[in-house]
Amino acid sequence: MYERFRQSFANDPVISVSEIKKLYPNFDTRNLVHWQKKGYIIRLRNGFYAFAAQANKEQDLFVVANKVYEPSYVSLESALSWHGIIPEGVYTVESVSTRKTSTFNTPFARLNYHTVKAELFFGYDIHPYEKGSFRMASPEKAILDYLYLNPDVSIATDVQSLRWNQIALSQLDFHKLQAYVSLFNSPKLAAKSNLLTCNIDAGY
Repeated sequence: MYERFRQSFANDPVISVSEIKKLYPNFDTRNLVHWQKKGYIIRLRNGFYAFAAQANKEQDLFVVANKVYEPSYVSLESALSWHGIIPEGVYTVESVSTRKTSTFNTPFARLNYHTVKAELFFGYDIHPYEKGSFRMASPEKAILDYLYLNPDVSIATDVQSLRWNQIALSQLDFHKLQAYVSLFNSPKLAAKSNLLTCNIDAGY
């Protein structure tokens, strides 16, 4: 049974019990416990599993992050790193969701989810890769999510201290940035965005 299961889900970075049941309606979930003990699979959270050596790329981690807590998309520091705005690699995957703020510790990475209102759940792109696709904030939305969810970043010196990549920032779509700012309907965020734009124009 395990070999058939492995072949069925070999290219899936994350496997849900619901997906298993669709393919194998009579599947005995006790198999999952047995296979965990054997070291074949690992549990990411209730109802979600992965093969022990499966998530070995950033893209795999992003798929895992998307799927174990839906709806969500990768944003904040993880998206800023992906877009080359900050240098940090992916050790914790930061995401935005309309569900409550949550954290899941998995053997692959720590998965953090930050709550936003449903009307702010936008500004992400679908990125295809060889194992499927994942939802990732555009650089403009990742910046705004970061500024919106970090109230301590408020004045010019705070924005300057972020040390974001000047070249990457200069390539932003500023029309999109301003359009997104208006959708937040937040004077504080608008002020932060203006500070950031002024600092980009001044070359920090």
